[in-house]
Amino acid sequence: MLKKQNRLAVVTRRKDDQFFSSPLFNVRISGNNDKQVRFAFIVSKAIDKRAVVRNKIKRGLRNAAEELLGRISQGKNIVVIAKINILTSPSKNLSKSLEEIFSKAQILK
Repeated sequence: MLKKQNRLAVVTRRKDDQFFSSPLFNVRISGNNDKQVRFAFIVSKAIDKRAVVRNKIKRGLRNAAEELLGRISQGKNIVVIAKINILTSPSKNLSKSLEEIFSKAQILK
């Protein structure tokens, strides 16, 4: 589970945001003044109306992000927005897809 210091509570859109897309999710990355990497995960009701399913997807995304946390450069706010294809994807693919996007964004150490 992500520590409280690595959770992003309020999501705001800024002009300097970088936007990346994959078949499973969209990722928005912006800088912050802290030396922390903070994450927010958004799974809408359009994905599934059941909260159990949406929470399971969020847990999978959190676990994938936690694996990569030590390799991400400091001072980033990262918002992950799930797409409908995430329902059929195994949890192993979440980590690989997230790592691919982070390397494309050049935020991995």
